[in-house]
Amino acid sequence: MSCYQWTDRDVEARADLPSVIDAVQGVLEHEATGAAWNIDKTMATWSPMSSAHALGAIDTEEQLVVFKTWVNTPAGATAVLTAFSAADGSLRASLQAGVAGALRTAAVSGLATRWMSHPDADELAVLGTGRQALRQVAAVAAVRNLRRVRVWSRTAERAVSFAAQVRTDLGLAAEVFSTVEAASQDAPIVSLITRATDPFFSLDALAEGAHLNAVGAILPANAEFDASLLASSALTVVDSVSNAQRGSRELREFFGDDWTSVRRLADLVTGKVTRPERPRCTVFKGMGMGLSDLSVAALLLRGARLSPPK
Repeated sequence: MSCYQWTDRDVEARADLPSVIDAVQGVLEHEATGAAWNIDKTMATWSPMSSAHALGAIDTEEQLVVFKTWVNTPAGATAVLTAFSAADGSLRASLQAGVAGALRTAAVSGLATRWMSHPDADELAVLGTGRQALRQVAAVAAVRNLRRVRVWSRTAERAVSFAAQVRTDLGLAAEVFSTVEAASQDAPIVSLITRATDPFFSLDALAEGAHLNAVGAILPANAEFDASLLASSALTVVDSVSNAQRGSRELREFFGDDWTSVRRLADLVTGKVTRPERPRCTVFKGMGMGLSDLSVAALLLRGARLSPPK
């Protein structure tokens, strides 16, 4: 059996966000039946603002085992993913995982938005304009018909540049706002994608019935939103409960030792839980999980089988 090696450029050419969103949903359906599961994340941090991570997953329906490792520093980041056959242990693929990681991170947010936001939601407030932000917008646009994107950044010049990029690259109307509150006011979907070390977003900034994607703060000491916001969430969902218990400061502060009301994204996509009809708000906290990486690898391998090299 062939072992594929893909660069970030190869991944970009072979996978698009709508396909990755559907691929993640398929793998989570396997998780819901017990046929797939995560290998828990491990990590270490050091100054200045640097971290090393490793996680994995197994899917017996896809017959795949994947591991991803990466290091993130202020000077740059590198990620590598390896995929093995669950049947015979052979190496199926090795790939640079920068693009794959950005795709799966955005896709998970898109999937959560598909199931947790109001079907008629047509505006997104994106708070944060770093390297993950554009794909976060694209993922929401893949599942909702957006008429406008509201942009806020700590750096005004960056917000202006990012809004122009949204217009040019995604063909969406985009407007810059000078404060968090102005950007999120009346927005039915809000996405936080920052490296904030302390909360900057509160319930007062969130519209009635809005859905919040919080996907930027994945280090144990970091937080983007005030944990008390969760008291008003009618539905709080995570990609991985164990990863959130270790890595989400917001959820740890609020839920303490009782996480019984926190649901998995796998429960949502299989109908075990549903979006309440009139919620004050809903919250998705994305921490990263091996199953979303596995979904990208599975998608790439299926494509490779359908289009073998000439």
